[in-house]
Amino acid sequence: MSINDLLPSVAALSHVDKFRLVQIVLELLATEEGLSARQTPAPAETFNPLSYYGVAHQSRQSIDEYIASSREGWN
Repeated sequence: MSINDLLPSVAALSHVDKFRLVQIVLELLATEEGLSARQTPAPAETFNPLSYYGVAHQSRQSIDEYIASSREGWN
């Protein structure tokens, strides 16, 4: 069976069934490649806003210093 034979049948499927078909095909490909189809993602690092405190201010301060130094002698 070729892809051209399958396309009319796939086109007739609902969106939900098309997504399920894609999932099944991807799982089959992963199995053929020896990969785990259901890999669990690595746990995300918890967000700590305190680690970013002052970072924006620091870059703003350096930008302000650059602008101030480039304005010397304008008056």
